[in-house]
Amino acid sequence: MWLTLLILAAKPTLQLQAAVGDGKPSAAWVYEKQGARVTLKAQLRGAEAAEVRWFKLEPTVGALDNTTPSFHFEPVTYAQTELPACAGKLECPADVTPTWLPAVEALPGLGTMAFRVEVKTTGGATLSTPGQESTKYGGLTRDVLHVTLRRDDSLIGYATELLNTPYIFGSAGPDGRNQSDLLIGSDCADLVIYARRRSGKKGTYTSSYDIDRQAPLLPAGKAPRAGDLVHFPGSRHVAILFEDREPVGVVDENDLILHTCWAPPTVQRLGDTGCVSRPYRVLRFPD
Repeated sequence: MWLTLLILAAKPTLQLQAAVGDGKPSAAWVYEKQGARVTLKAQLRGAEAAEVRWFKLEPTVGALDNTTPSFHFEPVTYAQTELPACAGKLECPADVTPTWLPAVEALPGLGTMAFRVEVKTTGGATLSTPGQESTKYGGLTRDVLHVTLRRDDSLIGYATELLNTPYIFGSAGPDGRNQSDLLIGSDCADLVIYARRRSGKKGTYTSSYDIDRQAPLLPAGKAPRAGDLVHFPGSRHVAILFEDREPVGVVDENDLILHTCWAPPTVQRLGDTGCVSRPYRVLRFPD
């Protein structure tokens, strides 16, 4: 019995943690603003490393449908992208730039990314942290370390946390475990509500049909501003106004929107997407 306990106690373990700046490493997901220095750390105990390999875990498909033929959690397909610059090291800088989904030129270096580390010990054991096999609600679970970098603490800023995730028509999940909350993906309305909730304000996941119950129509005479919602009831779509371009004070085809519609979240000229329809309605969340 004692021999068995000693053998179990000597079994090597591996955990993936992250440290922000010079802070203490933790296995918790990282949510930070742009410019934060995040370092991934392979915490190996009970053995010495002979070989270390690092991977990003990235969605390979930009759009999924949870509703056809009936509701289900459509599985997100992930690929492992090895990080050769970190090979052999027990630390690796976290970079959320995607290599499979398109990067958003207007918002470089922002969004979410999952990571995995694999270590071969000098004793011949191979250890790995959770990866593609750890899934629930269609995507990676909280056991897989995620690093998320946002632009700032505005509604737009929190929406940027879902960059590098797919559009999921009919995204859903239990309260607090919606696919948006788990950084798996979102539809157009859930992207907006996710950002609202992350900013510390009241918001209930809903559809684009009912979004105006939480963000009322902007009264006549009030000028739209970045962070307002642009609602397209005819095409069942909602977006976040990213930039009100000339002519200022009027939402038109030249303005930029942050949205997701059968493609990952992106910043796009309103007139360049087929997801919008007239009339355009401007909505605003209460302060």
